[in-house]
This record gives sequence, C-alpha cells and structure tokens, in this order.
Amino acid sequence: MAIAISVGIVFFMTYQQPKNSTASVPIDSMGMMHLHTHLTLVFDGKETPVPASIGIDPILWQDHSLDSYGMKGMTALHTHDTSGTIHVESYKIRDYTFGQLLDIWGLNLNGYKITMTVNDQPVSDYRNYVFKDGDKITLSVNTK
Repeated sequence: MAIAISVGIVFFMTYQQPKNSTASVPIDSMGMMHLHTHLTLVFDGKETPVPASIGIDPILWQDHSLDSYGMKGMTALHTHDTSGTIHVESYKIRDYTFGQLLDIWGLNLNGYKITMTVNDQPVSDYRNYVFKDGDKITLSVNTK
C-alpha cells in the first residue's frame, strides 16, 4: 500500500504532457505549464548574477500584463533566486518570450549591443525568443 501511494505521489509530482497537445510542454501536478530555462547574464564581458525575485518583488515587477496567468503573488515568468533559473509557471499554455521577461523585470536594453545564444546557437531576435524547457541562454550586454 505504501509503495502504491509513493508511486502515485511521484507520478503526480512529475511533469505530464497536456492532453490534445502536439507541443512538448511540461505540465505540473496543479495543471500548470511549468518549465525552466537557465540564463547566464554577461555585462561588458563579466558574468553578472540574475536578480532573485524578478516578477515577485515589486521593484523587479514592472509589467503586469501576464499577471492573470501566474500564481497569486507572482507573474508567469519569474526567478526565485540568483541561480539564473527562469521559471515559466502558467495556467495558460502559450508561448512566453524573453522580451516579456525583460518587460516584467523593467530592464531596458535599448542603445546597448546585445548578443544572445541559446544552447550555444546565436539568436538574432532576442526579444522574441520563446522559452523552452531546459534551454541554456547566454545574454551578453555591451555598454561600451
């Protein structure tokens, strides 16, 4: 009996594919789209920590256009700590972009030379990059 309960808990705590979907979108036990990407942020050649609580702390939550898709107290795109993990946790299965994260964060990159790679491949339009589970993003910002 205990083994059956344990197996059930593990099953429901793992990501499942949404029914009637052709996309590979992780769904958590609460029925939310739930994926993670990793962001390495480089300013003028120096790696810089990604702030904790983007989309949670009011100072780092400037755009509220996606609030209805996330859990109470945070937007659908957010960070919990300075590890660089970007969380996408949404009640609506849809594409979320890097530009939306920047808007939430309030990070204006206009006027800077920006380069982005995802999984070591260059991305020409960094604002329209769509988050995918497990991707490794490097954003380089050159202010000089």
